Amino acid sequence: MNNPYRKVKQNKRFLCLTIASFTAALFLFYLSIDTHNEEAAAALVQLNSSPKPPIPNAATATAPPPPPPPQFTPTLHGKKVFFAITTVGLGQFSYFENMIDSVRDLCEAGAHVSLHIISSNCDASIVECEVKETTGNDTIEDNFSVETLSHLNERVRCRNPEGRLESKIHLVSPDWGKQICDHHRLLFYEHLEEGYDVFIHTEDDLLIRPTHVISFMDEMEKLRLLVGDERVADYCIGFMRYENQERRFDKRRVIWEFEWDSYLTMINHTGIENKYFISPPWHHQGMSMATKQQLLAWKTRAPDCHFHKIVRRYGYHRERITGGLDLYNKNFCNVTQLLPLDTLEDSLINHMPNKNYNRMPLNILTTRNLHKLRVNKMQSFGEDKRIRVDGNGEYDGIELFEDERDHTKRMHFDLTEYHAYVESGGRLTEKQLEYWEWEEQDLPEYMEQEPKYYEPD
Repeated sequence: MNNPYRKVKQNKRFLCLTIASFTAALFLFYLSIDTHNEEAAAALVQLNSSPKPPIPNAATATAPPPPPPPQFTPTLHGKKVFFAITTVGLGQFSYFENMIDSVRDLCEAGAHVSLHIISSNCDASIVECEVKETTGNDTIEDNFSVETLSHLNERVRCRNPEGRLESKIHLVSPDWGKQICDHHRLLFYEHLEEGYDVFIHTEDDLLIRPTHVISFMDEMEKLRLLVGDERVADYCIGFMRYENQERRFDKRRVIWEFEWDSYLTMINHTGIENKYFISPPWHHQGMSMATKQQLLAWKTRAPDCHFHKIVRRYGYHRERITGGLDLYNKNFCNVTQLLPLDTLEDSLINHMPNKNYNRMPLNILTTRNLHKLRVNKMQSFGEDKRIRVDGNGEYDGIELFEDERDHTKRMHFDLTEYHAYVESGGRLTEKQLEYWEWEEQDLPEYMEQEPKYYEPD
């Protein structure tokens, strides 16, 4: 017989054991939490007692260095060009039109061009006018007529949607005389902070092509890398004018403004040895180009540059300003002209009247023979000096070959010298370096007497 009392007693014992077990487990859980809290508290105390890094002071904190300027790419696409032309009385309008066409070509190449035409004219009632070398009555028209503007407007429309060309004409007083050419300097500095890559000023009869513009920028960047930012304004990549010798049947290109020796005057300053030469003995160009960095430095350049100011000097020839003579004069800006030895052809600019060479017949030097002078000098740096090669030392010049498709036709071409020229990497022989025989009639006597060949170093 089951005893109900015993059953209840067993249930009570089981319940007590269960409660005891639960209590013990709860106690152990509490102990584990308490130990974790003590460790956390100890870690917090240690963290608070460790030295803390100083809080940066906004007033004394060093700003991160500015990002480096973007690497220069020799292309006109996207470049900003400030282009100033001085023209007086439209007496050379046909040359001026060629200049406008060339400026538009800059835009068609993708450049953003701001064209500024500086002009004046004489009062037709005044017989003599200092702004021109001829009388006031000889000018074609009174500045720019509506008909002229209508004609020119058609010439300055750029088709390239990525290029831009804006054009303005600045009329100034003829009282400035020939120093009307100075006005471009005011414009340069008024627009100096507008992000232009190059500033150009020229007379109205020089054919400045897009090649000249990109070559100047590229050569200036190469120069900056050679001499550093602190010295780059001491120099300027220069130009030389040439004319086509119209009185000759071959219309050869000639340079007439300088007293050439039978050797080149090299500029061997530190860092630019054997890379540049100058035009002897002065450096007239009829135009000039500059970067913002140069223009900033020339404001205060010793001894008397103040390139940003116009100082009236009566009777002062306009070509001292526009031609670069003051820029390279030791008494004024004292900047050193640099003509690149290996790329001079990109610095030769056509003086479109093609008549001034008659003034100095004994100074005439063809661009062909100037090229030979330069190659001669480059080859003098060593017998293994290769002139026209790529990065792998392979000839990269013009390819010449026979291409007659009809084999019954007569061929009489000897390409032996050409193949030797290619094999040597563009070197010329001593015989090939002699002056062109067609020039003998115009050479000064001293050029016939002095050696015409550099012995290799």
